[in-house]
This record gives sequence, structure tokens and C-alpha cells, in this order.
Amino acid sequence: MSELDKKAIIDLSKKGSRLFRSGQYEEAKEVYLKALEIDQNNPYVLSGLGDVYRKLCRFEESGKYYDAVLSIDKNNVFALRGAGDARRGLQNPAQAIPFWLRYLEINPRDSHVMVRVADAFHKMGQHADAISMYEEALAISGEDPFALLGLGNLYYAGHEDDKALACFERLLKANSKNVVVMTMAGNLYRRRNDYDRAIESYKNALEIEPSNSFALFGMGDCFRGHHDMEQAVYWWERILQHEPQNQTLWTRVGDAQINLGRLDDAVTSYEACLRTGDDIFAYLGLSRVEKQKGDIQAAIIFCKKALKIDKKHARVLAELAALHEAAGDLEAAKSTRALIVD
Repeated sequence: MSELDKKAIIDLSKKGSRLFRSGQYEEAKEVYLKALEIDQNNPYVLSGLGDVYRKLCRFEESGKYYDAVLSIDKNNVFALRGAGDARRGLQNPAQAIPFWLRYLEINPRDSHVMVRVADAFHKMGQHADAISMYEEALAISGEDPFALLGLGNLYYAGHEDDKALACFERLLKANSKNVVVMTMAGNLYRRRNDYDRAIESYKNALEIEPSNSFALFGMGDCFRGHHDMEQAVYWWERILQHEPQNQTLWTRVGDAQINLGRLDDAVTSYEACLRTGDDIFAYLGLSRVEKQKGDIQAAIIFCKKALKIDKKHARVLAELAALHEAAGDLEAAKSTRALIVD
């Protein structure tokens, strides 16, 4: 290769790198391709193209360029890391992991790549390996937010609440505005019936995101745990302002309103649920309302509507049998109970 060609490749590589850093990926690609015409085996050019195609989410092409570098230099750290990232982009963590592990043999203290490996193990369901790798990352970078979040999520899913909370509390010390972590911490406190601390976590989240459904639901559930159903309904209704199609929540609100003696409000909630579509629990709730109003026949009608959705629903059948008894139709009550399958 002539000295002129060598200089051209250097100049083109520098230009491509500048364009890449400024986010001009298409322009960078064209520059690198010009350099590739001069030297098809230049690792800097090949890695540059791998980076560009990765940023353009063209992961298969990206991987091919990184692989080309590795066929020349099997220990090229940029290509090893990039090849793993390209496979991650292709949703293939099993193929990504070997590249990253080879990279870590060369750069054993790169906590960021350790987290990528741990995330990949997590996606593959290899939780013990994921935990081990997250802990290795934290041993190097003690407050790495991605390692703490990944580890906390694993502990959270595994119901290891103390360990999960320890991770989330460390995260919140570093970033007190992380709404996702606030709500997850709130969920953990709620799971252990520590409603006051859960409420504090949810309130902190709602100060940042007033419409966060997870925090609003948690607030309502905490007040239900405190037997304050008025407050529970208040928080759940705030969700329904933004999620009017949430049938499960409409029936939950309706049930709470029945318990508060607000029968007309309960009917409104159940009817809002049914505007979205048939729902067993909305019909069952309306049956309860009619029963409390003393209209047993109307209550029976709503139970029968619920059974059109699921004719073997044990709870509805038991309620219908009790209604037949209340109406004095013992034969109907007996035949209905016979349909209940244990």
C-alpha cells in the first residue's frame, strides 16, 4: 500500500470518527466505506463500520464487521465488546456472552461490560450466574446504578425483600429522583405490610410523576391495608381518570364503594367497567348491590349474566345458590350448588 493510501485511510478514519461522535451516523458510514475501498482489512475502519451500523440498529451488519476484525485480531477489545453488543441488539444473549467474557479476560475490571453479561444471564434465566456477575461489577464499582438495579430486580422477583431493599436504597441515595426504584421500594414495603413506609415511597414518586399508575395503585392498596377505604377509592379513582378501560380497577373501586355503603357510586363504577366489555366481577358486584337493596330477583339476573361468561365460575354459582335460598327456591339452590366443582 502506498504512503498516499495510508494517509487517505488515516484522514478518512479520523473524519468518520468525528462524524460518529457527533451523531451523524449515515455520513460516518459513507466515509468509512470509502476507506474500506482502499483497505478491506483495516481494523479501525472495520470497527468504525461496526459501531456505525450498531447505532443505526442494523445489528446483523454490525456483527459482520466486528467479526471481520476478530478474524484478523482475535483479541481486539473494541471488536469483542462491539460483537457482543451487536448480538444483544439481535436479542441473542447466548451469542453475546462469549464475546464479552473474552473481552473481560483482557479487561477484567470493566464493570460496565460485567453488567451487560449479568443482564444477558438474567434474560436467559441463569439467575445465579447473573447475581454473581452483578456482585463482581459492584465489587469494582460499588454504586454502579445498572448493577444495583439489575441485582435488586433479581432479588425482588425472588422475594428476597431485604436484599432487594438494600439495593434500591443504595440506588436512591445516588439518585433520589428515580421513580421506578421508588415504586419498587414501595411495593416491597407494602408486601411486608409496612404501609407507612410504602406510602412515603409512593408519595415521593408522585411528587415527580403525579400520574404514575404504579404509585397511585400502591397508595390505594396501602390505605386499604389501613382499612381506610375512602382514601383507597380516592387514589384508585385517580388512575381511572387516565385509564378508563381498566376493568379490574373499576370492579375493585366498585367493591370498595359497596363496603362504604355508597351503592349508587358502586353501580356507576360497575357500569363503567361494562362499557369496556363483559366482566364477571362487575356483574357479581351489581348482584351484590341489588341484594343489599333487597331486590333478590334482580340480583339473580346479574349472577346469570356472569355465568354466561363462565358457566362453571364457583364464586358466582355459590352466590346464585344463596340468592335462590333467599328467594325460597330451595330446589334451584340445590341444583346450582351441584354445579360447583371443587
